[in-house]
Formats: sequence, C-alpha cells, structure tokens
Amino acid sequence: MRKTHNLAQITIDEYLHVGDTAIDATIKAGDVTRFLASRVGDGGHVMSFSDQKGEIDEMATSLFLSGLTARVEPIEKNFTEIPKYLDPNEPIAVILFQVDEQMNPDELVATVKQVQLYLRSHGLIVFDGLATDPAIVAAREYAKTLNPESYAVRQFDDVLSNETALLIQRM
Repeated sequence: MRKTHNLAQITIDEYLHVGDTAIDATIKAGDVTRFLASRVGDGGHVMSFSDQKGEIDEMATSLFLSGLTARVEPIEKNFTEIPKYLDPNEPIAVILFQVDEQMNPDELVATVKQVQLYLRSHGLIVFDGLATDPAIVAAREYAKTLNPESYAVRQFDDVLSNETALLIQRM
C-alpha cells in the first residue's frame, strides 16, 4: 500500500505541469525539491526554503547530481518569508510543507493565509507529517474555515503509522 506522501505526490502529478512554479516550503532532505523540479521541466521554477545552510547544501548536491539545478532557486530563509518572494504575475501551482513537531502552528497558518492568495486555479497546498503534529492540527482546523465553493480539502491518513497528507486545493 502507498504511503500518504506518495498519495499526495500522485495528486500533485495531476496538477503540476511543465512550466509551472512550485514551492518546497521546508527543504529537509531535498527529496521534495527534486520531485517538484523533475515535474516543472526546464521552463518551470521551484523555490526551496530553509534557514538551515546544511539542508540547502545537501539539496544543491542532490540537484546537481540529478541535473536539475537550473530549475531551482534555493532560498536560505524560513518558510515564513515565502510571501516576500511571491509575484502576483507568477501564480503558484504547488506549495508543499513537510511538517514536524517543532514547526510553529501559528506561523504555519499565518503563512498559508498569505500564500493561498497566490495559488493558481486548481493549485495545491500540501502538508505532509504526522496527524498529531500541532502544526498539522492547526492547518486542518484552518482548512475547515475555508469556503467550500472556493477550496477543496482532502486528507490521506495511515491509521497505523499516524502519517497524514492534508491537501488544500483552490477551485
């Protein structure tokens, strides 16, 4: 059976196209950046955020070895800085947050409220983590307040491992 993040990636594959702009909000190991870069093609753009230089260096090495460096803009800033890098003329197709127990729930929700305005039609915000992570819980509660005529919200859960993927899609 597929993991919840694999189910989220299948959904991302449906909506992320060559030439699109995507954001890896929390680089971690760089695998999400590599996944997004492989989907946007040479004409696409991926912005990857981390305030940890080691994460950026590890991601850069992985991208170089994969031949995907030109598609990615590494940004050594916390995910809360994402809105400063957005352009209303460059709508975002996908924004992915890898959530952990250290992530500040209030900062996450505040950032999501700002970035969702830059999503293109059918654009996605994806949260990947454990169902009990406070930031995932806060994102889920925020998602419940969205207008169902403007947004769709889905969640994939693994009952045994507690992994979850929460997806918010602009209609």
